[in-house]
Amino acid sequence: MLAWFSFNGIRPGSWNNDRVKAADTATTTLKVLNTPPEWSVDAQEYVESSIANPTNVGSNVVWVGTATDPNSEPFYLIICKTSSTPTAAAGSAPTCAGGAGNQWAVSLSTNSGVQATSTYTAQISNPENNPWFAFVCDANAGTPSCNSTYKQGTGNGASPFVVNHSPRLDVATDNSPQNPGAIVTWTTSSTDPDSYGGQDTFRLWVCKSNDFTGTACGGAGTYCSSTLTLSNASCSSTMDIPKPDGNYTSYAYLTDEHNYYGNGSAYATNTVLSIANTAPSIASSSIVLENFNTSTPELTLTGANSQTYGFRITFVVSDDNSCQTQGAGNEIASNIPFIYRSGVGLASCQDAGQYNTNNCYPGTVGAATWAYSCSQDAGTCSGPGDYTANFTCTYPLWYNTDPTVGTGANDTQYFSQNWLGAMQAVDNNGATSSITESSAGIEIDTFMAYQMTTPTIAYGELSTGTSTPIFASTTFRAVGNVGLDQTLYGLDMCTTFPSCNSGSTTSTIPVTDQRYATSATAYSNGISLAYNPGAELELNVFKTTATSSPANKQTYWGINVPITLTLSGDYTGQNTFIGVKSEATEWQ
Repeated sequence: MLAWFSFNGIRPGSWNNDRVKAADTATTTLKVLNTPPEWSVDAQEYVESSIANPTNVGSNVVWVGTATDPNSEPFYLIICKTSSTPTAAAGSAPTCAGGAGNQWAVSLSTNSGVQATSTYTAQISNPENNPWFAFVCDANAGTPSCNSTYKQGTGNGASPFVVNHSPRLDVATDNSPQNPGAIVTWTTSSTDPDSYGGQDTFRLWVCKSNDFTGTACGGAGTYCSSTLTLSNASCSSTMDIPKPDGNYTSYAYLTDEHNYYGNGSAYATNTVLSIANTAPSIASSSIVLENFNTSTPELTLTGANSQTYGFRITFVVSDDNSCQTQGAGNEIASNIPFIYRSGVGLASCQDAGQYNTNNCYPGTVGAATWAYSCSQDAGTCSGPGDYTANFTCTYPLWYNTDPTVGTGANDTQYFSQNWLGAMQAVDNNGATSSITESSAGIEIDTFMAYQMTTPTIAYGELSTGTSTPIFASTTFRAVGNVGLDQTLYGLDMCTTFPSCNSGSTTSTIPVTDQRYATSATAYSNGISLAYNPGAELELNVFKTTATSSPANKQTYWGINVPITLTLSGDYTGQNTFIGVKSEATEWQ
């Protein structure tokens, strides 16, 4: 600063200015730096990510927070892995200290005073426990700045966020094949990798189809699910009855205690549940023998081989594999009947070699010998949920099948017995039921049938007043199931038969001049033939026991030519033979 002084007297130099300058000015300058935004609402997890409520891999962790910027500039909410202050960037988002590897998330540019949101998607590589530090920064074009005060939330929404990982299913198997009604158990090699705050538990789900929703089996249904466990989950299910044999899909899944689905090489794999084939069964009370039209079966001589058709046996077959196969076919493929007289018994009528037309018809003998036919009754199997079906077998009986009707020994040989049936069912896999006998029997009625094998009685040539010995024979054959006697009667003989003059002694040979006997004998020993209704001859033809050689006997005949006969020529007449059931004591 210059100072001016004045003196009394001489003024120095040429100065003659007596005024002094009193003041001057200077311009001041200062650059005020940018001020970072300030927290107005602390950062917090929007939905808590905690031990109790972890964030599943693939789900988002979301943070919210609000800041106010002194310059009213937008701000960013950045979530870092370290507590070091982030680095702000002019006109763009900040970065965490140490680079992008230390950053969880950063928001979009958010207006001052407005809530910002930052989002991170949990990764399988994340550990369970993940600390976080929240900062707010602006993007000032000149000197961008971050608030060095970090926030970590409070209460359930505080750091760290917790990541939940999938339980792992490495092996899944079941202990099938099992029968319907049996217990199938699924076992696994399974673990859960999470142990922060205590080892996580998980459960096994076994679904009937590949339709797991993430928390439960879909519409196809569930075989079983386990309780929560720490390792190697397993569960069991009782199989339905009925259930068709074969393979079924059974898919294994895991969910942990937080309802997060699993993974692993066996996750969602089909363990292939196998239902074993079981043998069918027949209830004794369901077996009924009958004729189509009558309650007591009757034999009739029909068919070229003298068998009567139309007998039947009805019964009900049960099978735990259902009456229907997986392919909607019939589970029961065939049935084998056994028809026999009760005195013979089932034990003696099972093998083909025991076949006997009198008393035993085993289905094992083959169709060429005994042609039965069995079929399932229409509409009696309602589907795979039905384990029974009705069946009918029809079969023939030979004419000599033993009768069992009557009340005494003279009525039939086996009046105190009856006829029984037994059935054996065979399923589509060849499994057989036991041979089951009917609980009730039926009677076989008598069937009297006979044949004359000699249509002519030829007496030869005779003179009047002479007679033959009883020598000509007729054969009477038993082709029913009884022994036989005969009722015999006849008509007169003449040359104009059948128009004979019965009153003529010169042109008619009376029927009484014919005589018969059970063996060849003298004429005088014979029995005179009568007119209708005739008389019974105790011929005692046995009951036929072999259809290839029917039992038979001969009736022997002789004739006398009256001395009064004057008309010569060829005489013809007719004798009638009627079969009569003989006493059963004489059938053999």
